[in-house]
Amino acid sequence: MTEHEQRRRRAQLDQRDTDVQEIWGREIASPSGPLPGAVLEVLEHADGWVGHVQLVTGRPASDIDKATAAIEDAFDLLVGSVVVDSGGSGAEIWAYERPSAARHHRRRPMSVRMRGQLDDDGFFDGDRADLEDWAAKYARVWKAMREGGTVDMERFTRRLARLEAGLTDAAHYARHEVLVSIVEKAGLPYESLSEDVASGIGMKPRRPGGQG
Repeated sequence: MTEHEQRRRRAQLDQRDTDVQEIWGREIASPSGPLPGAVLEVLEHADGWVGHVQLVTGRPASDIDKATAAIEDAFDLLVGSVVVDSGGSGAEIWAYERPSAARHHRRRPMSVRMRGQLDDDGFFDGDRADLEDWAAKYARVWKAMREGGTVDMERFTRRLARLEAGLTDAAHYARHEVLVSIVEKAGLPYESLSEDVASGIGMKPRRPGGQG
């Protein structure tokens, strides 16, 4: 990145900080807002922004959790896109542009860690390998459940959420037919995923009788 590009990027981030702070002060921290007097420090930008919230003395950190819907509304985010990690009088807050990123934020999903160059199928470095790995691991527990075996439900739901978050995020830039191929190659049919995710990447439900 050239010096000019660095300056331009820095200016863009500074403007984003200003915009976030203005909305926060007007909609969230104002006397009529859900967190009056709360101070937001924006720590980094990715697919949205990450910051630290400092509440006024005497207010419990749980108030931030209660304000997530108001924060989503103020910043025009989809429901479920704000995640809070409360602690003491403040908290870390993640405000993502997509709820799939929020539900999986601690593992830094595709939409947060985009890097490198896109390949011919629309994947960033490492995306394809991660999705193949996640699909294979989820397929093992899904098949075990279908066969009546003993399944750790926490592991089942964690692997499903991880795969679906990755698919939903990658669907914004990768070819859908390749995403479908990754899922089906792992032996996962339409009904193994949530209907919105499966249809969102272009999977088709099997016809009666087992024919696709």
